[in-house]
Amino acid sequence: MSNPITLKKLAHLSNFSISTVSKALADNPEISKETKEKVKKLAKLYNYTPNLVARSLKERKTRTIGVIIPNVLAHFFAKVLVGIEKEAVELGYNIITCISDESYDKEAKSIQMLGSGSVDGFIISISKGTYQKNDYQHLSSTIEKNIPVVMFDRVTEHVECDKVVINDFESSYDATKKLILSGCKNVIFVSPINNTNVGVERVKGYNKALEDYSSPKALSEILIIEDYKEFAQYFNDYLDKKTVDGIVAADELSAIYTMNLVIGRGLKVPEDISVIGFTDGILSENSNPPLTTVDQHGIELGEIATRKLIQRLEQNSNEDQKEYTTTTLKTTLIKRGSARLDS
Repeated sequence: MSNPITLKKLAHLSNFSISTVSKALADNPEISKETKEKVKKLAKLYNYTPNLVARSLKERKTRTIGVIIPNVLAHFFAKVLVGIEKEAVELGYNIITCISDESYDKEAKSIQMLGSGSVDGFIISISKGTYQKNDYQHLSSTIEKNIPVVMFDRVTEHVECDKVVINDFESSYDATKKLILSGCKNVIFVSPINNTNVGVERVKGYNKALEDYSSPKALSEILIIEDYKEFAQYFNDYLDKKTVDGIVAADELSAIYTMNLVIGRGLKVPEDISVIGFTDGILSENSNPPLTTVDQHGIELGEIATRKLIQRLEQNSNEDQKEYTTTTLKTTLIKRGSARLDS
């Protein structure tokens, strides 16, 4: 059996230095695209596998990323996780995932546990509990220890770090506008995430569309879901008193749950009430009727967040720290059977 090829041998075969080959394999921005392609092609040809243990000891890094998400059952977060893992593996990193379960305490304990030498940096979407407590010291203190943090989706202006979000305001604005222009006169907004930055921005977009396109301006009606069982009775009582012909829901589960309540009353979707939600997940594709939804491009979002973090981790300590940036992804409205929309 032949001996496995080493980094030194790969450098000799490529006519590059060991340092250049190592950086090329790690996608270091210092190395040109042409050099990276040549080195990676050669590494693949000779089936080169990096010694991650030796590399970690030399660099005094774990080459592991901590990922903290509020809810693994939500399809959006699952898709983001797929993007994070895919990109991390390609760049030579592993991930450890923790679920905050929307709890401030679980989120803070996860940060403390993993930040004690288990990971090099964090990718996080903030829990509802943290927003309610309005305490972000566990995140700020982590960054002060030179452990970089990248926030995605649910972010806060109280912590300076790199962030990746979608255009929540514009997405909600566009969804509401399309319902109004398709003939809906009484559009309501349903949300289980009203206390997060995401929920706030989507409500703002909804209200702005009502202001711009309702003539006369329709009354803003925002129904908050705190408990789904209690909401069912509240929603039915609401429909007994109010006329509704359009619903914009802040996420996938609330959209489908509300749509089922509408159908349970003997009303038809979309003939009587049109429904638009967020997140293009399995539930959206297989609901009856299939849900018209805003695709948040979760996999791409996860990939971008991972690249941002790894760039922070691998920048030379002697270099000036780059300014923090916020990347905003545009969403896509996927038209299905739950809403009557003009083309």
